[in-house]
Amino acid sequence: MSEIYIVLFILIFFLVSKAFGSSVTGILANMLIRVLSGIVFISVCNYLVFLSDRNLHVNINETSLVISAILGISGLCFLYLFQWILTIM
Repeated sequence: MSEIYIVLFILIFFLVSKAFGSSVTGILANMLIRVLSGIVFISVCNYLVFLSDRNLHVNINETSLVISAILGISGLCFLYLFQWILTIM
């Protein structure tokens, strides 16, 4: 069942990108760069948090990668802020 959703998402992505006149490969390359930089950013920040002996780490999972792909590094900073707020409470 999830394969149907993946195929539908890809189809809608191609149709929307063609409707706005942007190149699909350019968008995918940009998203790939954002995801890879997000993985590096999360890894470095988690290592620094580990060195400071705090319980403020963000997992590398689908949610963080989607936020990284859409919002970039600012979205990942929001994830750390959100984790910090949850740690305080």
